[in-house]
Amino acid sequence: MSILVQTTNSAFTKSFTVHIINALSNNDTPFSVHCKSQDDDLGLKTPTVGDDYNFSCRANVFKTTRFYCNYLWGSRKQVFDVFNRYQSYECGKIKRNNYECFWKVQDDGFYFGGHNSPESYSKKYDWN
Repeated sequence: MSILVQTTNSAFTKSFTVHIINALSNNDTPFSVHCKSQDDDLGLKTPTVGDDYNFSCRANVFKTTRFYCNYLWGSRKQVFDVFNRYQSYECGKIKRNNYECFWKVQDDGFYFGGHNSPESYSKKYDWN
């Protein structure tokens, strides 16, 4: 499941792919994620366990590009920025001006990593 969001057409800005990986223990309880920016609504998604929902965007020249996501898993909720100017510095470089940011959703919370490797992730948020 991939979505490309063009927030600017400048070839001089960095391109980011934000990955949201469903690493929950099972599919018994429905899980959904709804991501938005000021200009783009990416819609409600329901990735199952093991799925990598991802979208790509370009940071604008003012470095104000921001995407946040609302998460729902049964009665548990959470909302936070998955991409902003500060998090962009923690994303992993793939090649010139192309970066990836990884969010892993687990039963105990949300983990961020600049690369998709176990040692890259650190816990950032708990479920509410």
